[in-house]
Parts: sequence; C-alpha cells; structure tokens
Amino acid sequence: MARKASARKSAEEKLVDAALELAAAKPWARLGMEEIAKVANLPLEEAYSIAPCRATLVVKVIERFDRAMLRCDDASLSEESHRDQLFDAVMRRLEAMQPHRKALKSITMGMAAELDALFYTGIRMMSSAKWMLRVSGIPADGPLGFVRAKALLVVYAITLRTFIQDDSDDLATTMSVLDKNLKLAGRLFS
Repeated sequence: MARKASARKSAEEKLVDAALELAAAKPWARLGMEEIAKVANLPLEEAYSIAPCRATLVVKVIERFDRAMLRCDDASLSEESHRDQLFDAVMRRLEAMQPHRKALKSITMGMAAELDALFYTGIRMMSSAKWMLRVSGIPADGPLGFVRAKALLVVYAITLRTFIQDDSDDLATTMSVLDKNLKLAGRLFS
C-alpha cells in the first residue's frame, strides 16, 4: 500500500508547528524547548538535532516562510516591474504568515531581550531579503546587493510591524505600507 509522502510531516515541521502553536497561546519568553519538543511529540535529542536553542528554532520558522514565498513563484509576473515583483514576493511571504500572526507577535516581542536570537535571526533575515530580491529579478549579490538587502530589511521591518497589527482579511493596510515604503526606496529596487 502506497503512503502519501506529503501527508507525513518531518520532525522539523512538527517542531516549527509546535513552536507556532505554543507561541500563539502564551508569551514566547515563557516557552522552553522541552515544552515545544513535548507538544511536537519529539524526544529532546531529536529536537536538539533540529534546533539546539530557541534562537535556531526561530530561524527554522523564518525558513518556513522563505520556502512558502519561493514555492509560490508566479512566472506570469515576469512582465511586471522589478518593484512590483518584489511587492508580490513580500506579500506572498506575509500571506503565508497570516494564520500565525499571533504567534509571530509573541515571538517578535519575546526575542527583543535575547541577544542570541537577534544575532541568528538578523543573519537569517539578511538571507531572506536577498531571496526576496532574487525571486523578483533584482541582483542581490556584491556591495550593491548588500545595500539593497539592507534597504529591503528596513522596508520589511516597517511592513511587518503593520502586518502584526493588521487584522483584516485582505491586508489592505499592510499592502499600503509596503507599497509606500517600496516607492520611498525608489530606484534601489528598479
């Protein structure tokens, strides 16, 4: 009998799901890896091999949304401007994050006092910004790519702050803030 491979979740998916579930229910600062592993139904050793600390677990959460943004790449957008493609890439990421908004707010607020989390996630978000640029057809390497990625991170951070508070289904306020700030960044993304 053939099993559905897509129906089975990997241990990493289970751990990320448990982290998001728990972070939606209580403050991230009060969650321990033991509790997250237990909800994921994983032995501590296996949870450790995936994410040895909460900071690396947050990186796994970020990577999940990177994959969602990349998976939804729409070839029909290739006719659009690079800025419009970038707008779409950021929105695809935010739409994947939408069901987890409460958890992401908890994680974001809880990480503010954790230097290791800020370090790990800062590096990972720089990589995420470069992938958002690449999927939009905007060069992301070299010194100019670095400047573009840093500028996108500022735009993304402002947009994320709005997104976390935007409880509408259509994310109109979030889209407006993103559009406005991409326009302000101007030619960097054209």
